[in-house]
Amino acid sequence: MQEIVWDIFKGMGWFFLNPLFYVILLLIGFHAVVRVKRERSDFHIRVYDAMDDFVKGIFPGLLIGLIFCLLSVFAGLLLPFGVIAVMSAFYILLGLTLRKNLFHPVFAGLLTFLAAAYLPEFTTGVTLIDGWLADLQGASLGMIALLVAALVVAEGILLMSVGAQNTSPILLRGKRGKGIGAHVISRIWLVPLFVLVPGGAIASNSWFPLLQLGEASVGVVLVPFAIGFHHVVSQSMPEPVVKNIGLRFMWLGVILLVGAITLVWFELEQFAFGVVALAFVGRNALILFYRKLEVERAPYFSALNEGLRVLGIIPGSPASKMNVSIGERIVKVNGRKMERVEDFYGAVQSNAQFCKMEVLNANNDVRFVQRSLYENEHHELGLLFAQPEKAKRRKVVG
Repeated sequence: MQEIVWDIFKGMGWFFLNPLFYVILLLIGFHAVVRVKRERSDFHIRVYDAMDDFVKGIFPGLLIGLIFCLLSVFAGLLLPFGVIAVMSAFYILLGLTLRKNLFHPVFAGLLTFLAAAYLPEFTTGVTLIDGWLADLQGASLGMIALLVAALVVAEGILLMSVGAQNTSPILLRGKRGKGIGAHVISRIWLVPLFVLVPGGAIASNSWFPLLQLGEASVGVVLVPFAIGFHHVVSQSMPEPVVKNIGLRFMWLGVILLVGAITLVWFELEQFAFGVVALAFVGRNALILFYRKLEVERAPYFSALNEGLRVLGIIPGSPASKMNVSIGERIVKVNGRKMERVEDFYGAVQSNAQFCKMEVLNANNDVRFVQRSLYENEHHELGLLFAQPEKAKRRKVVG
């Protein structure tokens, strides 16, 4: 028993030796800085600090990873070190593109699968790399498909549970050149998984893994995986769109997972490419489908005939304490009707000690919110609106 516990602790140590772990952290930090700069360019203030990207990108992924760790070990997800190393290398290469949707297991998994299935035998003269290549050529293709399927399910769950939290407002130009507002859902989630590797202190002919691996002993290694996601929502509030995408991703992953387990169980690995290909085609088809909807439908955060629609709220600002929500319309401020953003700033500054607003919610119900203002607080309350004259990016949405 002592030997098994030590084997597990050694496996956890491999997590910090994998360069992919540090690449994931660097990419989260890089994209956080880019987001903050964009928000300052659009609104002259950051909405969320850079640390928010680390908190939202690491902790939810750790929780999902913990749940999937148990499933992966008990299901018998066996991957040699060579497969882990090659997949990590592909991840790092994809990360260099700085495109979050490419920094994803369907791309890294497909490349790893193709290398394992079709890479001809050769040697480099470097013992470590030659060992990885030998592992790759002898790897179970069904296990690679099983890993990809599990991570697609994890992405769906993450999107449904936390994907719509702290989305970033952005100013864009629609296809007619008019300035509109939108929300960017952009994350890199770190998802660690325990993976079985050949050799170790655990006998595979005992009570686990469920998918029996013969008489060989196995060990466990904690491996960092990344799930990148990027989407811009302009045609509605971000939450329903993100949850809808997440639900479809999850069901796609469940179908893939059932297929991969069936292939491994019945030793039909010649069909494993179908699972990986479906993951690649299915996820990207869904991404393109939702992008097409953004182009075809009218923008939600755009100029209105009456009032100003709230695009964003700065955390900790007076507006965040005034019971105002993103998507609601500010109709009047201190008795003045709102038609342009300049009207709002003028009305707020007309009374430096107090602010009373007439607000319309999603059901067009009118309510009044009011609050005393203090000298050290944000002079514009912390509300963000779509400002057509400040929209610089010519992205075709809405």
